[in-house]
Amino acid sequence: MEVKLEIFKDEANELFPEKNLRKLCSGYLFSEGPVWDIKTDILYFTDFQKFHLWQWTEKDGASLFRENSNRAIGLSMSADGRIVSTESKEHAISYADKDKSEVICNKYNGKMLNSPNDVVVTKDGYVFFTDPYSDMMGGPKEIGFNGVFSVSSNGDVDLVDDVYERPNGLAFSPDESLLYVNDTKLQSIFVYTVDNNKKVKKTGLFAKVDTSYGKGAVDGMKVDVKGNVYVTGPGGIWVFAPDGSPIAILYVSEGVGNLCFGGRDSKTLFITASTSVYSIATGIAGIVPYRN
Repeated sequence: MEVKLEIFKDEANELFPEKNLRKLCSGYLFSEGPVWDIKTDILYFTDFQKFHLWQWTEKDGASLFRENSNRAIGLSMSADGRIVSTESKEHAISYADKDKSEVICNKYNGKMLNSPNDVVVTKDGYVFFTDPYSDMMGGPKEIGFNGVFSVSSNGDVDLVDDVYERPNGLAFSPDESLLYVNDTKLQSIFVYTVDNNKKVKKTGLFAKVDTSYGKGAVDGMKVDVKGNVYVTGPGGIWVFAPDGSPIAILYVSEGVGNLCFGGRDSKTLFITASTSVYSIATGIAGIVPYRN
């Protein structure tokens, strides 16, 4: 289907040279958390309200990878090809395979995590994730703030920040020197510097979406090789230049929850949008999880 772009800068046409949005599969309650395995050419994504974890390939289409995902929402991937999953029902970040999970982290300072939402893995194996409390899930709240955390390769859990109303999507710049984190309630993206020891320092506000462009909120977020930041938002997907200025909005007819790059040359943008999963060709390659 042909798509509409809101163009703020001429670079928008480089981002999306082809204006055709392809529907890959449909029938979900709320598709989320896509991640591309560059070694196997498999797209994984969640339908978290059904507790399902799906896979999709160009040859075979969509098939159920795991029936009980422990209400996984966001996904990433480790360098050795294991799915890293935010299992909100279990209050855990885990490695997820077809039949079971191996917990990476489920506590901070001895207290149970709230409801892990999204996750990203660095090239050297650090796991960064957001942990807002879920009103939908209810249950106990042992950590009294909505935080962003990191887990080192040896399992040490560090607090990145605790000032968010609802932290959600997060992504790194191409050289992993910058960390972007968004807040759904504030409709804003914040940026941090990251040193060689994975210690972070907040720089401040990176960008804010304009709610007058339609329904939707900041949620999933990814970055391309030029450092442009792609985030779900009002109307569809917003793209910001590295300086925080808006380049374009890719309008999508369904509410978009998340997105990821993949495909040949990492120039396909996969979009999980409520009941369906879509793809569109891009002119600039995106960042995909590092694989050995």
